[in-house]
Amino acid sequence: MADFKTPNLCGANPELNNALSKIDDLIGNIDSKISSAASEAAAAIETGLANVKAGLDGLAIDLPEIPDVNFQSELTGLINDIDKTTIQGLATFNSKLAQLELDFGDTLKEKGLTLDSLITDATTKLSSGGNLCELAPNIEIPSGSSGTGITIQEIEERGTGSSVTLTQTPKEILSVTGKTTTQSFFTNIQYKQNGKVIVPSADGTYSDIKVLYTVSLIKEKPVEAKQADTSPDAEEVSIVTTNTSAKDTSFEGLIAKFKKDIETAPSSKDISKDFAGIKSAISFLGSPEGKTKQEKDFATWQTEYKKLKADPLNYKPVVTPNGETVKATIPEDTVTKEIKTDISGATYTETKRVTSSDAGFSSRQRDVFLEICKIDKAKEVFASIDALKFPDAYDFVEDIIENSLEQTSASSIELPNRNPVWSIQYVSIGSNIFYNPKTRVIDPAGVQQYDIKKFDGNEIVQRGADDGDNLFYKLDGQTMTFRDAVGRPVDPFISKYIFAIDIGYRTLDKIDPNYTG
Repeated sequence: MADFKTPNLCGANPELNNALSKIDDLIGNIDSKISSAASEAAAAIETGLANVKAGLDGLAIDLPEIPDVNFQSELTGLINDIDKTTIQGLATFNSKLAQLELDFGDTLKEKGLTLDSLITDATTKLSSGGNLCELAPNIEIPSGSSGTGITIQEIEERGTGSSVTLTQTPKEILSVTGKTTTQSFFTNIQYKQNGKVIVPSADGTYSDIKVLYTVSLIKEKPVEAKQADTSPDAEEVSIVTTNTSAKDTSFEGLIAKFKKDIETAPSSKDISKDFAGIKSAISFLGSPEGKTKQEKDFATWQTEYKKLKADPLNYKPVVTPNGETVKATIPEDTVTKEIKTDISGATYTETKRVTSSDAGFSSRQRDVFLEICKIDKAKEVFASIDALKFPDAYDFVEDIIENSLEQTSASSIELPNRNPVWSIQYVSIGSNIFYNPKTRVIDPAGVQQYDIKKFDGNEIVQRGADDGDNLFYKLDGQTMTFRDAVGRPVDPFISKYIFAIDIGYRTLDKIDPNYTG
């Protein structure tokens, strides 16, 4: 063993000596603790191992980072550094040109540029002693991705509550799915996007939200930056300059919140503070045009609000997706008055409430969910899932088995409810496949969930054939059936892959608006 105790030896390596010294100390600890209690010996050995690891880590060489591939730099090298008068040089030029097209071609097209035109313009610029910084965008791609043709990365993030804030700026949102506390399935949901923030259109109804999106591996710096020395991020507005637009957007959101609180407030609530809050928020708007517009909108809204409170049931008629208007009456319309005469000859007015007529009722929407499964197939899929590797898929199928209605056939499904179906929210399929035909994502768990479309005659058949769809749903009254791409009736459970169907729909429940019991 090397002599690591004698100082100042020729050729000695301090880092190596330190590591060997820690190993020697560990051996000494093991010898000294042979007769000690097991817990004491274990603690001493663990400390010694940690010291040895630290010593060995000190021997590791810091590997240099490979810089990102910069388009401006590569384009300059393509024009200036390659001799195209030789066969070898021409081959090198074509190879480098193909790599640049693979790495940056799509990004250039998004900017309205082409590589060929940039090469022509840059050649002229460089030949006159200039540089191409004013011509070519200063974009970079990680060296590990250069030449692979992969310029985007897929990311999945999850969240709960009323919104999801993504960790990166998305290039494209591939899918937004969610499930309620009463659902086993994740289903596609409507959403609004504000930068990195994804907000479901139906506030507060989803307990778990998943967002699948892509980010670009191509990063860009300002064109004026001639040296691409670090990985660039998107430029942000300087904190020194007041961002009036952003501030106004914030106050406009606050105004909208006050309006919503007022409209949904019970009659017993004091809403004067909310009105004062709206006026205060308007006064803080920095843009004169924005302030004028908000004041005008507020005046219009106040007029409509008074109409709403004066006659809430008939303020705006409710129209179904089929174009039917739902009738509702105010309390006075449900009361009849009749002049009668008693046995003494005196007249009096008899007042009665009418509660037996449909016109005396209003309606409200109610969300209903129905989950059915082919239990044998579901249990087979469940048994094949590795719970440690794929916990989400494991829990998903387990919930289906425990909470779904068991059926051996799905050729015809009766949607249970005493009131007619108002609208179908989604029809989702649970399938034992690896490739999701909707999101185009491969899941090694072998469990996929995707929505299917409504069957709508020849148009949907043709579109379905174009998109590769081969299963559609059709609703007749309360009965749901399924069709293939040419309109023939099919039973989804005949497929060896499909094991569950989740249906979300809304009904209109009739209520007596005058009833307070």
